[in-house]
Amino acid sequence: MVERPTSTVGEPLARLTSEQEAWLRHSEALWQRAHAIAQQHPRHDPSDIYHALRCLELTPAERLRAGLQRGRLRAYAR
Repeated sequence: MVERPTSTVGEPLARLTSEQEAWLRHSEALWQRAHAIAQQHPRHDPSDIYHALRCLELTPAERLRAGLQRGRLRAYAR
């Protein structure tokens, strides 16, 4: 049996839905993987690696849409 994560401040994790808890567990696993990769490649930032791992879960169309939206947000890209 898998134990639910707990917190000392009002048990906020106990109030998560099963879908939210699954997302949280998956996100934590990706962060751990990102930190492990960053240890092997110290010049890379774990948050950049985490972002790349998250992007790999998107379809090519979703990645393209997100990239185009980010490009519009930058003033210097105009």
